[in-house]
Amino acid sequence: MAFISTIDWPVIVLAILAVIAAGAVQGSTGFGFNMVAAPVLALIDPAFVPVPMLLLALFVCIVGAIRERSEIDRKGLTASLSGRVAASILAVLCLGLVDQAAYSTLFAVLVLIAVALNLLGLKVDANPRNLFIAGGVSGFMGTLTSIGAPPMAMVYQNAKGPVMRATLSAFFVFGAIISLIALAIGGQVTWTGIGLGLLLLPFAMIGFVFSNWGRLLVDKGKVRIVVLSVSALSAVLLIVREFVF
Repeated sequence: MAFISTIDWPVIVLAILAVIAAGAVQGSTGFGFNMVAAPVLALIDPAFVPVPMLLLALFVCIVGAIRERSEIDRKGLTASLSGRVAASILAVLCLGLVDQAAYSTLFAVLVLIAVALNLLGLKVDANPRNLFIAGGVSGFMGTLTSIGAPPMAMVYQNAKGPVMRATLSAFFVFGAIISLIALAIGGQVTWTGIGLGLLLLPFAMIGFVFSNWGRLLVDKGKVRIVVLSVSALSAVLLIVREFVF
């Protein structure tokens, strides 16, 4: 982690604030941790994705799933995880085929696609077929870019708040583990990545504490616009960095 010493303190503070905000959003909605934190941290250094972000999301989702465990949709969880396993392996194969510049651009484009899917607000029934497909798409995007929430969130967008939060949190617990295993098999997991994740973990948990109040805002629809706005802006900045600087 020697590169950390070359980062200015204002940048480090920005990374910490992004992770705190992401923890609060994740705990409030059941998704959005990586949509908020990953684009911002990727601008600071690409080493923050995907492994560190997956580790952070894993721990935050564990706490979220435990908090509302009685509301988990277990049948839906099984169907969606089945799709995620195969897609995660495919994503690892794709990850090794692109160079850093192409990876960053692809990352930004997928973020914008994720935002567009949310803005469309397509209503999809939470049946086994759709959950399998959503789990697969989520697994592919999550492993490749650390952002896999939109497909699953779209399927559960009509569910009650506690059901959505608990089920999505449980899905991302298992999903993050699957993705990390797939990345490890592909040689993408390093001690540097693990160290970066653990370094930011306390701040992610601080953010999660704030979600005790943030859940009240979810019913009023105020969190969603923040997630989409920050994600879209960060993706645009990432594209600008690749083509301008």
